[in-house]
This record gives sequence, C-alpha cells and structure tokens, in this order.
Amino acid sequence: MYGFSINYPVVCRVEFNPKSKREGGDVVFHFPEKEKIFISWGDLARARKKFPTVEAQAEHSLKVIAARREVRNLQRTRQESLDINSHKAQYNGIQLDEVRSSFLWSAKGRTRKAYSLHVHCDDSSRYFVIYTLPPANMPDDTPDDLGELMLKMVKSFRCH
Repeated sequence: MYGFSINYPVVCRVEFNPKSKREGGDVVFHFPEKEKIFISWGDLARARKKFPTVEAQAEHSLKVIAARREVRNLQRTRQESLDINSHKAQYNGIQLDEVRSSFLWSAKGRTRKAYSLHVHCDDSSRYFVIYTLPPANMPDDTPDDLGELMLKMVKSFRCH
C-alpha cells in the first residue's frame, strides 16, 4: 500500500484513514484486546526543515507527550537505534504517569507504557512514525508484550 508494507498478526483489524495518500496519512492496526499500533507518514523534506535527524524528530515527539497536561513523570525505558529497511531508525519505549481529573472528583492516576519508532526514508522521500497506544483500561501491571509485538512488526517494515 502506498509503496510500503508491514507484517501484522491476522487477528488485527486494519483501518486506513480515508484521507491518506502516498505523500502522507495514517493507518491503525486494532488488536482484540483493544491495543492499537499506528503508522503515520509524511513529507520528509518538510520534516527535515524542523528535524534534521531521525533522533531529533523522536526527541521532539517525546517532549510533546511530556508537555501534555495529564502527563506526569515521563521516563524513557528503552532507547535503541535500529536498521529498518537500510535506514537508521530510532526506537523508544516510555512509561508515564497519567492523571485524569474531573470537576467533581479528585485526580486519578495510572501508569502507561508506549513505544515509538521513527524512520526517515530518502528513497521514498517520506518519514514514518510507528507507535503504540495501549487501551485506556489496560492494568498497570500488564506484561510488556505490546512493545515486543511492535518490535516484531517494525523489523518487517519496508518503506520503499
């Protein structure tokens, strides 16, 4: 699709953003336990104006998450440079405390884990970001299976 591919488990429901095109868009893989893995892509030249390296783009993404009002105590649990389809990629795992409060109730917190991979592909002139979103009701003590599943998927990723 759009010149890239990824292997994913057969249990996934795949949903394409109808506004996606080769130059930019996103797709989401829905898992039975409500986990989601997203692929977003866009114009590499535009991204490089702000982020000359894949590491800079990955760091910016973490800063954006950390700056969210409901996020407390973001910690990087994993950082790794990977070779994805002959390109240098940046893989990050994070753990964050998320606080949700409402007008009538006190703040209620929980810990979430998330993972991301950023890659710049000169061959297709696009950047790609692959990231997880654990379900809102996932218990804090859930095993780290989502990160391992995402790693397995990204190692099959072909961007051009």
